[in-house]
Amino acid sequence: MLFCGIDVGKRCAAAVLGENLVYVGELEEAMKFSFKVAGIDAPLTSATKLRDCDKELLKMGIKLFPPGWRGMQIIAKEGMKIAENLRRIGVEVYEVYPYATRKILSIAPNAKKSTAEGRREITEAIKKFIDLSEDLNHHELDAVIAALTVKLLKEGKARTVGKECSIVVPI
Repeated sequence: MLFCGIDVGKRCAAAVLGENLVYVGELEEAMKFSFKVAGIDAPLTSATKLRDCDKELLKMGIKLFPPGWRGMQIIAKEGMKIAENLRRIGVEVYEVYPYATRKILSIAPNAKKSTAEGRREITEAIKKFIDLSEDLNHHELDAVIAALTVKLLKEGKARTVGKECSIVVPI
């Protein structure tokens, strides 16, 4: 089975994961693969204040951007559009938060993905789960981690938190 991770932004990065990493790059290209499950790194419900799933993450010690932040509202709108399009073609879609996965699985949780050194640390740490030899930008890394998160869910190694909304996190 193939899993897709999507990092929502001006240009959406995507990763397709099976037993190994199959593809990393643009979302448009990833759509050529027959993935059945997708993890989207964006809020998939509208909110201007903290949702119950956000509060659960905060209780777990996981920091996040507030949903009322203008930038997050733009990302959420795009994420919901992508989710709707994927569901229309039969893909199972989940909201994920790659930083939560990194923190829970100890994938270099203190590394800054905005720096080359931080990305190297994350790439090395993720090798416990995925054979990753490529030099990826931070959007592509988030997409890989998003795909890993939904793969773990289907393997029974992750769960959802929240009731009115849900985010997938590793167990």
